[in-house]
Amino acid sequence: MPRAPSDVVVDKFGGSILRRPVDIAEAVSVVERQRAEGLRPVVVVSAFEGVTDTILASAGELLPGGAGGLQAPASDHESGMAREADRALATGEALSAALFALGLQARGIPARSFSGAEAGIRTAAAHLGAEVRRVLARPLRTALAEGLVPVVAGFQGIGTHGELTTLGRGGTDLSAVALAVALRAARCELFKDVGGVLEADPHLVPAARFLPIVDARQLELLAEMGAEIVHPVAVRRARRGRLALVVRAMDDDAPQTLVRPLTGRDDGVLMLAVDRKERMARISLVGPAALTPEVLPLPAHGEGSFDEGGLRVVWAEVPVAAAASAAQAVHASFMSR
Repeated sequence: MPRAPSDVVVDKFGGSILRRPVDIAEAVSVVERQRAEGLRPVVVVSAFEGVTDTILASAGELLPGGAGGLQAPASDHESGMAREADRALATGEALSAALFALGLQARGIPARSFSGAEAGIRTAAAHLGAEVRRVLARPLRTALAEGLVPVVAGFQGIGTHGELTTLGRGGTDLSAVALAVALRAARCELFKDVGGVLEADPHLVPAARFLPIVDARQLELLAEMGAEIVHPVAVRRARRGRLALVVRAMDDDAPQTLVRPLTGRDDGVLMLAVDRKERMARISLVGPAALTPEVLPLPAHGEGSFDEGGLRVVWAEVPVAAAASAAQAVHASFMSR
């Protein structure tokens, strides 16, 4: 069934936007403009840039094997170390949410900060990468009905064991989308420092072009292949919930990308992901199967391809030092027009 019209918009501000506390002021201005347009914003925030890495580094100083073991999901909810790591990691987003709410209040905008648990995000009983099971949106609906702007700490929730949990890297995207679907929001806006979506990482491929519209399934596949644009599970939830995603910069006049939950395969858009590891980089081209080659013209150490739902993913592995030149070569061969 079609989604009912809504005046709720969920805004996600990530660490690339919130580099310093002073950056909150600009983000608050965005929310202020939305309210002036008659919208009811719900804000979801990440920790300030670098804070999560600092927390992990601090934990690494205390653990015999360093912080490496805290990067992967821990299903053992009895693990004392995993529990405390989650509680430490969640403080970054909690700080951002409280400061953001203060910034709104300072401009006369009623606001209240929420932890992920208080916002109704329920997860599996796992630490350091828990799966979101459901969202009980009543607390946020009540806040909106009272004229408040809810400011939610992203990347966190509460598990079925009653403990605080975190959602893993990129989890604030997932928080924002899960809340937007539960609230039946008009859209979810993901604010990024680079603005909308480009066909490739502009730091590696300077000639990459901006894409005003992107297929949600294609973006999901791209994220699964290593592109750090939007969390792949967040895109999947948005697609299944028929939620419109907008990837944008803070400037209202800057180009924005609409991620369509349902679209055809006739746009002919090719997108490129580069996933760099310690020594090797995987170059992946994702696009309509009819337009995407089965092999990339690269001297590869490994390669492969697969088709799914009218889309094709073709990839090749090259030394990490050659990642930029390889990505540019693929772009020049198949994406220049």
